[in-house]
Amino acid sequence: MSKDKIDASIGLAFSLKLFQHYRRSGILQAKVHHVPGVQGHCMASLHLDRGMVVSCYIDDKHGQRLPWDVEELCRIDTEKGPFEWIFQPHLSSPAPVSPSPMESSGNVSPPSEFADSMRPTVVATLHWEQLSNWTPEQKQILYNILMVIDGRRTIQEIKAHPTLSPQIVNEALRILLALHVIAISS
Repeated sequence: MSKDKIDASIGLAFSLKLFQHYRRSGILQAKVHHVPGVQGHCMASLHLDRGMVVSCYIDDKHGQRLPWDVEELCRIDTEKGPFEWIFQPHLSSPAPVSPSPMESSGNVSPPSEFADSMRPTVVATLHWEQLSNWTPEQKQILYNILMVIDGRRTIQEIKAHPTLSPQIVNEALRILLALHVIAISS
């Protein structure tokens, strides 16, 4: 295991409490099995920002990405695990985050990073019912970013928002782009 990775195999629920207490940011992943409605093994991923889960999804053996409920994943880990959870923290220069939980498998993935000079524009209404498995905190982050997108602000100006990290802004933009709610131009 790399020196930057943290073994979080003590159980998902306990690990999440520790990451929240210490306000850690990064990606927590494990190969899991016995997921209801999913055949075979899959990769579960949780993106954390200052200890809060901002996205949770699983990639099935066919590469299809499915949004997933954190509590359900904790239950599966408790009953069928614990699985080998590995936490990759964001360092001072974080690696691009993996594709968003809302991307469909048939589309080209949005870029993991955007040029700071680009300007996002809202082009459609966000249907919140698509995010029914998301926590209120996750929805609030997406809403906050959606509210500052006006077609005039650059991504750099949006990233200057005092309560959100640049990684979270990038992830939210990728989600909104994958949902076809925004368009991004130079």
